[in-house]
Amino acid sequence: MSVQRITFELQDGVAEVRQICPQRRNAIDPPWVTEFADAVAACEAPEVRAVLLTADGPAFTVGGDLEHFTRERDRLGDELEAMVRPFHAALGRLGALEVPVVAAAQGAIAGGGLGLLHCADLVVLADDAKIATGFARIGLSGDGGSTWALPRLVGLRRAQQLTLGGRVLNAREALDWGLATEVVARGELQAAGAAHARRLAAGPTFALGRMRQLLRASSAATWQDQLAAELEAMTACGATTDAREGVTSFVERRDPAFRDGR
Repeated sequence: MSVQRITFELQDGVAEVRQICPQRRNAIDPPWVTEFADAVAACEAPEVRAVLLTADGPAFTVGGDLEHFTRERDRLGDELEAMVRPFHAALGRLGALEVPVVAAAQGAIAGGGLGLLHCADLVVLADDAKIATGFARIGLSGDGGSTWALPRLVGLRRAQQLTLGGRVLNAREALDWGLATEVVARGELQAAGAAHARRLAAGPTFALGRMRQLLRASSAATWQDQLAAELEAMTACGATTDAREGVTSFVERRDPAFRDGR
């Protein structure tokens, strides 16, 4: 009987994508990839105002399922292509969402599973978190976008330590290196992640979506390109009811009531 890997739940505008296979340490295998892709697609629904990435058990995800890879070792290249291609397509869609993404992660966060953190705008780590790429140990070059994200987040030399050098970071080191937004006690992780997601979902999500797009595209843009993109985004935001509500509520000294007005 197949065991479900991932669930999707939408409540009050927050879409929670939860890994629910702790007995496998939420390892990534073909069913995981399929369910993850389906969950990301569900996050594109207009009712979604923020996304929360979570996981059951002691590990957020250990990355690729090495037992599965061992069973497929005689055709490992083909199997990796069949898994990584749809996994990367789903990560691309997650990164391109027009709503903010929060990750709340505990324990082991490794391999391609780091890609989920790379797609998040806010990353909350439990104090027991351990971050590692782990690819050099198994003779693979890495997936999940780490070779793109890590140099931008931590710098080239530190990215080389994490990938070629196989360094493992604890939660506080990950925070110091810029891989996390905050670190909380393990027992407070779910509440902290949910609080961030609810706060963002109550915000001006049209504008927040433009912010995340601008920030994610900035590393490949020239100064002039970015100025032009900011002008286009500001003009689009200015035409929304959320912008009118934000300006009016500020002048009236009251809390805004954003409705994702377009």
